[in-house]
Formats: sequence, structure tokens, C-alpha cells
Amino acid sequence: MIRRALLALSASIAFAAPTAVLPTAAKGQSAEETAFVMALMEGMNQLSVRFDREVCGFILRDAEGRYSSTKVSWGGSASCASLPLGHGVIPVSSWHTHAAWARGYDGEVPSIQDVEGDMSMGVNGWVATPGGRLWFVEGATGSLRQVCGRGCLPVDPGFVPEEHGPVPEGFSLDGLYARFGRSR
Repeated sequence: MIRRALLALSASIAFAAPTAVLPTAAKGQSAEETAFVMALMEGMNQLSVRFDREVCGFILRDAEGRYSSTKVSWGGSASCASLPLGHGVIPVSSWHTHAAWARGYDGEVPSIQDVEGDMSMGVNGWVATPGGRLWFVEGATGSLRQVCGRGCLPVDPGFVPEEHGPVPEGFSLDGLYARFGRSR
């Protein structure tokens, strides 16, 4: 069932325009990349929530400037490991979803592991949440901001808003540590 849904979705990704109003491009990203990610996440977030599994991959750009995604990887309810990149393939950014909403799990913001993983790889990142938010992670600094807020992507019908308090528009990495009650 997952395979059939993914095949149908992947056939439409290259041609589908996002139904949400496009936000301005994320800092450090082109409007074209942002539009591609919005279209990708529109479908991936639906599947991720439906099957309660994180979905992930990398964004690539060819010599003509066209964006694409690597093959999708399916993870668990709170983790996902992208497939290895081929020799000489350089990602523009990473992307992943946060699966379905779960009581006690603060899935409305990127995790510390999400941000530090992008930083260690030297890439920017994109994260979609069960509440329909899209986050952009600046891989060089660890700062992150919402590209679009709650409901701009498909939302888990079981989602409980702000269970862990208000969700700000952005964070520094230290601010994210503080949200999770940790320090570096």
C-alpha cells in the first residue's frame, strides 16, 4: 500500500504545483528551491502522517538549475536515514518529515539531531511537521526558521496544537537546546 501511494505521488511531484500560498524563499535558498520543496512536502507530509513514519531524502540541482529529490527513504516514527548519495553527487539540502503527531513528542520543531546532522554534513535542511509547518535549517549556523506556519502543509487530523508551548517563528541552535531543556 505504501509503495502504491508513493508511486502515485512520485509520478505527480515533478508536475504538481503546491496548493498552499508560497512563502518567500528561505534565506539562503532560491524561490525555485522553496517552491520545489513545498510541492514535495505537500505529498510527503500526507504519506508520513498517514503511515506514521518519517520520510527523508536530499534535494539535488542539475546543470540546468532543475531541482529533484533523491529516492525517498522511509524511517520510523521518530527517525529517518537517507539513502547514501552516489559518487560525486552533491546535495543542495536535506529534507524530511516528522511523521504523525504523538503525545509528549515535540515534533513541531526540528530536533537538535536534525539541525546538528545538517551542520555536520555541511548542508541546509527542510523539515515538515505534523501540524503542517515547514522549517528551513541553515546548515552553516544552525539557525532555523519557519518558512510557513501551522497548516501550510497537510496536517495530521489528530494533531494537538502547541502541546509544548508556543512555536516561535525561528530559533538559534542554543534556543532549540533551551526548548528541549538541554544545554550544549
